[in-house]
Amino acid sequence: MRSFLCFILLLGSLALNAQQLDEIDRFVSKQVQDQMITGLSIGIIVNGKIVLAKGYGLANVEHKIPASQKTVYKIGSLSKQFVAVGIMTLIQSGKIKLTDTVTKYFKDAPATWGNITIRHLLNHTSGLVRESPAFLPMLVQHDTVLIKAAYKMPLVFATGTKWQYCNLGYFMLADIIRQVSGKPFPEFMQEEVFSKQGLNIQATSTRMIVPERADGYVLAGKDSLYNATDYIAFRPSGAFISSITDMLKWEILMQDAKLLSKENWQQMWTDTVKTGVISPKVVYYGYGWNVTDFKSRLLVNHGGSLPGFRSIYYRFPSDRTAVIILTNSDHTNAGVIAQGISEILYKD
Repeated sequence: MRSFLCFILLLGSLALNAQQLDEIDRFVSKQVQDQMITGLSIGIIVNGKIVLAKGYGLANVEHKIPASQKTVYKIGSLSKQFVAVGIMTLIQSGKIKLTDTVTKYFKDAPATWGNITIRHLLNHTSGLVRESPAFLPMLVQHDTVLIKAAYKMPLVFATGTKWQYCNLGYFMLADIIRQVSGKPFPEFMQEEVFSKQGLNIQATSTRMIVPERADGYVLAGKDSLYNATDYIAFRPSGAFISSITDMLKWEILMQDAKLLSKENWQQMWTDTVKTGVISPKVVYYGYGWNVTDFKSRLLVNHGGSLPGFRSIYYRFPSDRTAVIILTNSDHTNAGVIAQGISEILYKD
């Protein structure tokens, strides 16, 4: 089912026209059908201007509520950029340094953690295990409990020598924000990052009333749709919920260098390490962002995943262009959609 549509079409200086927008719409509609996606919302910015914000399918199947640009989704690991920005605000204000070791904040940590810095946590080169051995998705626990549970685990590799995706590191970054700011991590992010910029991005909560919140779905077999498991545990590594409307505002905020200085924003995707991942280009990692190239342009991107939800965010900073996709279908291959749209935007 096609839902609410909002186009803002700007011609002239933009490298996008009505024909391309129609082509994007047909492509996304076909992907929704072919992938059997329950609900999807998409936002596109070209040359700093919103050119498309649209929903497809259903935000809630039981009540037949259409998806729109206002539908609120769990965004999974797109949240990592927000955690990184929280850290960068503290760096910008001189309260912490990238070179601070984690033992400054976790004084009882094992000696093997002595060389791990905040930068290592941001770019996944700490050598820590990917997940805390104490993490349980249906149990609410304080971040410090999960962090301390990892003390007994040996490093996977010597700090700084390799790259391996690490959610535990982002739990630690969130707790460093708590310790330094004196505020719970969700409260700090709400007050110091989102609300100050007029954003309605929120920390995930199963108890909070969230207008236009999407339900997550899992496809079993070819035609059996089920409600996805709703994690009770709060994960800083995938903490937030948002709509396309607010994600588009966030992108423009980055482009206009608000909240952080232009240099500090750019550092998040220019201070990178090589990941060893090739998909199909070599991928680097900054602070909550993957970095690679697409048709000779810098491509800054990240995906997100939680039960019942998939998301992806493509940015082309040199062109002030972005593609953001949020879905409530566990089986969605959002990367295929973002890649296809980018091909349309950058036709030779």
